[in-house]
Amino acid sequence: MTFGLPSWLKSRYKDLSSEVPVWYPTRDQPDNREWLITNGLGGYSSSTISNAHTRRYHGLLVSALKEPVARHIILSRVQEQLSLDGVEYDLSTNHWASGVVAPTGYRYIESFTTFPAPTWIYNINGSYLIKQIVLKHDVNELYIGYYWLPDRDRSSGEATFIVRFLTGFRDFHKEVGGSADKSYPQSIAGKRTEIQLEESAHTLQLTWDDGVYEPQSQWWWEYHWPEEASRDMPDREDLFLVGQLTAELLPGKELNICASLDRTVNSPSCQPVVEANLLRQNKLIQTAALPRSQETNLLILACDQFLVNRHNLNSEGTSVIAGYPWLNDAGRAAMISLPGLAVSTRRFDEAKKTLALYCDLVEAGVMANRFLDESDKPEHLAVDPTLWWAWALYHYYRATKDKEFTRSQLAALKQAVWHYVEGTTNGIKVDPDDGLVRCGTADLELTWMDAQVADIPITPRSGKPVDIAALWHNLLGTVCFLSEELESDADQFKALYALSEKSMQKFWNDSRQCLYDVLEPPYKSSDKPDDTVRVNQLLAVSLPFRAFTKLQEKSILTLIDSELLTPVGLRSLSPTDPSYQSRYGCGFSRADQYHRDLSYHQGTVWPWLIGAYCDALINVHGTLPETNAKIRILLQPLLNDLVEESCVGSISEIFDGNAPHMPHGCFAHSMAVAEVMRTLSRVLRS
Repeated sequence: MTFGLPSWLKSRYKDLSSEVPVWYPTRDQPDNREWLITNGLGGYSSSTISNAHTRRYHGLLVSALKEPVARHIILSRVQEQLSLDGVEYDLSTNHWASGVVAPTGYRYIESFTTFPAPTWIYNINGSYLIKQIVLKHDVNELYIGYYWLPDRDRSSGEATFIVRFLTGFRDFHKEVGGSADKSYPQSIAGKRTEIQLEESAHTLQLTWDDGVYEPQSQWWWEYHWPEEASRDMPDREDLFLVGQLTAELLPGKELNICASLDRTVNSPSCQPVVEANLLRQNKLIQTAALPRSQETNLLILACDQFLVNRHNLNSEGTSVIAGYPWLNDAGRAAMISLPGLAVSTRRFDEAKKTLALYCDLVEAGVMANRFLDESDKPEHLAVDPTLWWAWALYHYYRATKDKEFTRSQLAALKQAVWHYVEGTTNGIKVDPDDGLVRCGTADLELTWMDAQVADIPITPRSGKPVDIAALWHNLLGTVCFLSEELESDADQFKALYALSEKSMQKFWNDSRQCLYDVLEPPYKSSDKPDDTVRVNQLLAVSLPFRAFTKLQEKSILTLIDSELLTPVGLRSLSPTDPSYQSRYGCGFSRADQYHRDLSYHQGTVWPWLIGAYCDALINVHGTLPETNAKIRILLQPLLNDLVEESCVGSISEIFDGNAPHMPHGCFAHSMAVAEVMRTLSRVLRS
């Protein structure tokens, strides 16, 4: 008989009214689908349904030391063992460098959910152990709760439970190597211990409400990360056992543990933290005001995971993590994602804070494209974040009609326009003859297709790229539109807009009835345009302000349909191109950095572009019932990925170009989640 996980949760949490998604993992092998919870500071907790870490980035408490970047593993994992009637049951699962999987605790996992917090049901011969973990929002604290429900036929309901704590303090991009000279000294006081994290000023604080804690000092060697092996990265680490907690489990009595960074926690109780998070989740779902369904609720909560507080700049604000587990917050991701993450979910205050933050991060007209872990300084090595800024502001204004805030943003956006017109960093300059933006150099790629190997762009697009031209034209159109709305002067911008509209026709490839990818490419032996069939031309059809005729737009969309559209997004390159890579990593089972970068924009499918494709459908065919019906069909495979695939409750960054379109890259990607959210919300509200 299967345990009623939704019923148990609803009996425990009176505010739980939404449908609870439940996953039932197979018991013949570890379920390596991943889960993720975040704390709004850049920190997170993540592993697999089987509880086996498969990446260097997995950890129960991963905290941002320079919020929201410089993330470090604080508590890697716990090992759990249950003793019942003299029989020991190891409930953990680990991959070892020898190739062995042991223990095999995944065999006892009957069901799992992420809502309202990651919850596992272990079935031990008819008795149930329920485990919950939760991160406290805006604090670096992890709570674990264990609940014991013995078989009713048992004469005694007691069980002995051991929890072992393993750490390995490190930057989450790196690995720990054990050493006899390396230890984690600790001091115990009552039901609390403070563990010094090597020579840093940071401590891991463990608190528990029952049981006996014994300090340990032992290295456990040769854990294995299968996902890192597939990326040809270092794939093993050693962990340090700092202690173990032994407690008697009794029916109706809970065992609670808290792990925190630096801060002492007096009460480790898990349930109040889950309840507080549930109230917050309910508010997010209610604020979005969308028809409720399991998929919609999961998508709304997925959006929340990418919005983070930024406390260490001159001005505080809300930023956007580009993707979990390894990407930092970034300007391009923030501007592309904002309409989906915050506007479609009606979190207008966070949208406003994000726009304000990145407006302050504009230098010489160029918006910061990402933050560096080491220094937490913004980097300005992209041409398009400034252009996507207009897209985000347009959606914010259309949804809020916030004239006062938009007026200040518009003034800054106009200044950025003049920097681009006059010329700014890294060769970014508007050609005065045709009004199109030229950017990039032979060794520097400034568009979103920016993968490089040995400082050489894999997808060189310097010159006048079509997506940058479309975004620039849209920016000018946005400036003119908002100037009229706010009664601001726009004459000079109208002239620029008219010139770019005329010059956009230079991209028309009459022989293919589509658009060239780049004009005046310096990397070619002649001035002949780059006629590679790439997805970048989609933006010329999808944006609010466009330059091509309806007939041309329909022709472009027809080509995209036939060569680039897949069930999970848009290919970055046509399969007819000799450089097309049908598999991410060029098909290697252990794809190194070179082969991953080589295929990153050479055919790989990007799900975030499904939003632009659906916009193009509406622009070409209108808001007809048939169009909305087609959009619903197009979104379904990505909604399936949200519910069933690599990271339950989120959407992957990229997929293989060819079927079966396996997911790769970040297992939770802001732009993918945001664009599915934006597109779905529009259909649901239509």
